[in-house]
Amino acid sequence: MSSAMRTPVAETPNASTDPTPPGAPPRRRFGLARRLLGPVLSPVANYVRRYLQASVEHELREARSHLNVLSAELHAVHARLDQTQALLHVALKQNDTTARALSAHLSRLEPPLARIGDDLARLPALFGPRFDELEIKQRPLIAYDDESMAIRMRDGYVLAPRALPTFVTMLANATSKGLEPGTGDVLRRLVQPGMTVADVGANIGLLTLLMAWATGPEGKVVAFEPEAIPRSNLEKMKHLNGLSWVEVRDQAVGEKAGRLTFHVSDIIGHSSLYALPEAEEARTVEVEVVRLDDVAPAKRMDVVKIDVEGAELDVLAGMSGVIAKNPDLAIVAEFGPEHLKRVGQTPAQWFKAFADAGFKAYVIDEATSACAPTSAKAAAKVVSANIAFVRAGGDAERRLLQR
Repeated sequence: MSSAMRTPVAETPNASTDPTPPGAPPRRRFGLARRLLGPVLSPVANYVRRYLQASVEHELREARSHLNVLSAELHAVHARLDQTQALLHVALKQNDTTARALSAHLSRLEPPLARIGDDLARLPALFGPRFDELEIKQRPLIAYDDESMAIRMRDGYVLAPRALPTFVTMLANATSKGLEPGTGDVLRRLVQPGMTVADVGANIGLLTLLMAWATGPEGKVVAFEPEAIPRSNLEKMKHLNGLSWVEVRDQAVGEKAGRLTFHVSDIIGHSSLYALPEAEEARTVEVEVVRLDDVAPAKRMDVVKIDVEGAELDVLAGMSGVIAKNPDLAIVAEFGPEHLKRVGQTPAQWFKAFADAGFKAYVIDEATSACAPTSAKAAAKVVSANIAFVRAGGDAERRLLQR
């Protein structure tokens, strides 16, 4: 704090030099400012002392700008307080009318001081998340076992295959919200404690982990992943984080129950029930396919996340009963024009299927988590995006748009 902002300390009264009239109350300079600012500056000071050495200048630009504005306001108020103190000293020697005028002057100072106090009270909330992010991302990767590396994310640890160092590096370099931060924030808004949700195409469980903590132990998460390596890491993630209410299923989800060929890609997360480009396909395996209508717990489902590389409409066709019995159902599905082209579908067909089921489409901004209404024509321009589908006017739509 600059010398201009320090609170002056009153000198000890001296009988020969003190101008204060006998019987007058002792002066306390800036008592109001101390009472307002003292409680809120303490937590900020604690944060600054703890992380002073951290290299986080790029994360604190917004806070620095905010503090500059507050500093200018405090300097202005400080000057006004000095002026008021001088006037008050004169008023004590004059009549009550002047004293009342000065009292009114002081009362006008209280709102700006209170406003500055409120602004400073918000500073811990501004600093806190940035320091939490720094603390999480400073944690080292952990060699969990011979096959997997454990990586700390916001909601806990995820496990990634050690045989895929590029993927491990991507996760380590991502923010603590993971590879799809906007979609994660949207799911945090949609999923409420006690809900039943499905993660169709769960992969290693980045979003499974998030949704599990959102539902809490009183809820239920059913995670479907037919590919062996991601599913193994998904199971480890479940046990490492103590998510007993997560059910991991070795199945694909589609329109009809049975067994189908599953095309496994060398790129994690690109495997599909549909044939892959020749350069991507590593091998094929046979997997069990189930309909969501047949496996949804008590036919209840509040949120369904779908990431199945072009097979989204098959999943949709196999959950018509779930859609009918859950009027406030929300669906978050990956939209990829190239995937649709590979399976012989158009963006117009894709969006129409969801619209025919009664859903309104919102595209998710991964950088901000903002959601805006979209259409086949608008979305066809993107390479890939996650689309949130909700019933217009329902509570899920309200939660989706709440930020």
